[in-house]
Amino acid sequence: MTEATTDEFTDRLRAIAARQPAAPALMAPGRAAMSFGELAARSEALAAQLAAWGIERGDIVAWPTVGRAETLAALIMMPVGSTLAPLAAGLPAEACEALLRRLRPRAVAVPEGADDAIVEAARRLGLAQISITPDPTGPAGAFGLALAHPATTDPADARRLPQAAFVSATSGTTGRPKLVPHGRRQLVVGTDLMRERLALGPHDTSGHVTPLHLANGIRTGLLMSLFNGGAVNCLPEADLDALLAAIGRGEVTYSSLSFTLLREVLRRCESGLRIRPGRLRFLRTASGRLDDEEIVRLEAALGIPLVTGLASTETYTIAHQALPPARRSLGSVGAPIGCAVRLVDADGRVVADGGSGEIEVRGPQVFDGYLDDSPQDAQPFVDGWYRMGDLGRFDAAGELHVIGRIKDIINRGGEKISPAEVDAALRSVPGIADAAAFGIAHPTLGEEIVAAVVRAPGHHVEAEQVIAAVRDRLGPQRAPRRLWFVAELPRTDAGKIRRADLPDWVGYDPAIAVPVAAAAEEDLSATGRTLAALWATALRLPSVPAHADFFMLGGDSLRGMQLVGAVRRVFGVELPLRSLFADAGTVAGMARRIDALREGAASPAPPPIARRARGAAARAAKPSS
Repeated sequence: MTEATTDEFTDRLRAIAARQPAAPALMAPGRAAMSFGELAARSEALAAQLAAWGIERGDIVAWPTVGRAETLAALIMMPVGSTLAPLAAGLPAEACEALLRRLRPRAVAVPEGADDAIVEAARRLGLAQISITPDPTGPAGAFGLALAHPATTDPADARRLPQAAFVSATSGTTGRPKLVPHGRRQLVVGTDLMRERLALGPHDTSGHVTPLHLANGIRTGLLMSLFNGGAVNCLPEADLDALLAAIGRGEVTYSSLSFTLLREVLRRCESGLRIRPGRLRFLRTASGRLDDEEIVRLEAALGIPLVTGLASTETYTIAHQALPPARRSLGSVGAPIGCAVRLVDADGRVVADGGSGEIEVRGPQVFDGYLDDSPQDAQPFVDGWYRMGDLGRFDAAGELHVIGRIKDIINRGGEKISPAEVDAALRSVPGIADAAAFGIAHPTLGEEIVAAVVRAPGHHVEAEQVIAAVRDRLGPQRAPRRLWFVAELPRTDAGKIRRADLPDWVGYDPAIAVPVAAAAEEDLSATGRTLAALWATALRLPSVPAHADFFMLGGDSLRGMQLVGAVRRVFGVELPLRSLFADAGTVAGMARRIDALREGAASPAPPPIARRARGAAARAAKPSS
């Protein structure tokens, strides 16, 4: 690259590499670390390779986040010569093609030999396809690229964003993902502000377990350490055992964790697990909030501070708590950081001191606007102030408290889900006349997605069919886990859904711990009876109904991983975690799937023994140290 093509992002990487070329930058279990010097050199070589294919800085390359170490490296290397659009892995074909049409990238990068939805979408759109080949002999994150298929479309039709390092897809209340450019300048400013607030530097190592397509995974998990001279330890996504082991070995100084993972840390601590903090300086809660008493208990158990802040995909961090010995207000998200924050009422007037209002912000870390603004985006800026969509108040010490959400976003385990998007998918199902999604409380995920649905006259479509259709369209995380069929939906005179009224409208009772879809209980097979014991152990329940949904029973991905591991040990059958969102989401359904797999196996697994099953179930319940 020539000096004329430098930018804040590239300059920061080069400066750190020049200052500490041998210092570790990227780490991964079982791999040698990639140094800053090598990371910078590989970035320059990659930019030259992209340029040879006609891809320059500002041209968008879509990259599905498969292969965590390689994707983590790509998040640093690729922006030197392009603009990277990290996409969630496993997007359904319809959603994938719609997203690519809006992004208008020059190319799509996929693992070598992949033939999934994004590859098919790239073919239909005539996009160049770049093959990603991991380099197992190289340091952590090393990979090679090859041009598998050149573009068949006019390069002039591609979008160019020279000032953006990344583009993220996020959901809002409009019912479709919003495309948020992450400016190179904003990213560097944001990491500098966080350095000042959290005393970050070359001594730090981020323990990275968050999804790589989300802003928290890019900015807080990766750039906050790396662009302040620290390292990033790439661990398996949501793998708490791997993170705790790395902490115990002294390989992590901080980690930004979802509130669901932090609750699991607390549960393990209070179940007797002693966590050795090693070099750990602090943990940071992200993608949701913990109760004040949970924070107090966690800090007492771990002996380190747990801090929090307020950020969005559009703004980076706008407020954050400081580390001790600085003062912190329990329950706050800290004082504003490098920006101006104001609270306004419904008429846009700034509220008086001590009052509450919608949070608005302006500052150098705030984005410039959505990639393809539309009338549905409801004007995110007012006189230069970005509307956060959250309700807040300031305390006497000047720290900000978030006291509610104005928007209807459902927060499922840190994944922000637009109910309007789910509404549209439900209404697209043949036999459905109207639908409205909403969130209900979940013990570990925070909220779970459910919906009220109106059948079209003369149609008798069943809940399982509707949920399966939405799952195929939006993916398993965004599909509702339960439906209520109703005659009509509550609406205002203007025709808008009164979403807050939906729980009462359908008769949802939060006091009932296990809302189960209406289905007759069946006599379980021997497989089902053994499986019910494993489910009860994984979910920490005395018993489990045959037709109760795993997630509605309080399950989450961590317990799901424990359950499929127990199934593998007891039945000799490998079930993917995603099957819990589909036909294996109940005891009865999972039993049928296991029996079908075992009957079709060339070498049948040994029959389950009740004593062995009980032992495996008990082992699955024990926390790992």
